Amino acid sequence: MPSTFLVTSSDEFEGAARQELLRYDPKLKLEQTLATGLFLVSSQLNWEDFAAIVSQEPPIYARHLFPVQATVSLSKTAGDLDKLAQAVEGLPGLAALDPSRPFGVQARLVEVQEGQALTYPYTPFAIKERLGAVIAEKTGATENIREPQEILSLVAVGDTVYLGLSPAETNLSSWPGGMRRFAKRPEQISRAELKLQEAMEVFDFSLPTSGLALDLGAAPGGWTRLLLEAGLRVWAIDPAQLDPRLAQHGHQLTHYLGMAERYLEEALADRSRQRAFAVIASDLRMDAVLAARLVADYAPLLSPNGLALTTLKLPHESAKIKPARLAEQALAILHEAYGVVRARQLFHNRQEITVFLKKS
Repeated sequence: MPSTFLVTSSDEFEGAARQELLRYDPKLKLEQTLATGLFLVSSQLNWEDFAAIVSQEPPIYARHLFPVQATVSLSKTAGDLDKLAQAVEGLPGLAALDPSRPFGVQARLVEVQEGQALTYPYTPFAIKERLGAVIAEKTGATENIREPQEILSLVAVGDTVYLGLSPAETNLSSWPGGMRRFAKRPEQISRAELKLQEAMEVFDFSLPTSGLALDLGAAPGGWTRLLLEAGLRVWAIDPAQLDPRLAQHGHQLTHYLGMAERYLEEALADRSRQRAFAVIASDLRMDAVLAARLVADYAPLLSPNGLALTTLKLPHESAKIKPARLAEQALAILHEAYGVVRARQLFHNRQEITVFLKKS
């Protein structure tokens, strides 16, 4: 049975997100753009089959998707909540929802369409409260907004609402629109920490609690701080100074005041300096292909069971420059050095993607 679903991506990589979805279904129809980074797609495959194919090789640029099982026209009055409640009661699969599987309601209101500011007389919280009560009453399931196993997704764009109920694992992210948010901690050094935190969730890994770690392009030291916090001894490589708060870690931190290329050259030339790193992390500000080559060259310093994480900075798209193609070239280089290569454009990424690597 054909299906329609709503896809979220970053504004910059919307074109790449559209194109990569075609590999799952070459007959996919790219429907209208509802807002920047938010568009509808239709497939001849049913939602379950399409989601199963996607789960085998998750996309890089599409952050979130859900099946559109109902649409509701809004009048921008309080009565809209009654209309939404009725639509939820009629969703396919609601009656069969397993009461032992906790659910969550995710609601997004897109306030601007075609340059016109739109005002809704209710908040996303009010929508979630009303519709959550409907699901609980009809199914007996318990709401768990932090770790939902079933998700009712709702996106309002202008005067139209798109609704769908689906297992969390089929949506690519259990966060609304794939927008993972973390509370800011007093000890946070830089925004880059959020990328590492999100990467651990998206790629489902934890940092080792002991061993050695290498942080390339470390300054001011956000990733270094998280590596130290995990229990690792860190070599931070950067010609710039680190945040002074990191000095408290004493001998657990070594700062090599120089370029990553130079450190690698010296390490490979001197056997006494060759260490087996449990983690190699790189957030270098350089061209994606050059960064990939450098991280590939660092592979001999990674322990057999170690992991690596790198960002790949990409240019803005233009008629001549296609960042997704440059990313493909960079990923091909990494595939030559690592057995496991998984890439995603994270919510906390800007003009870049993040890549998780292992030797095998």
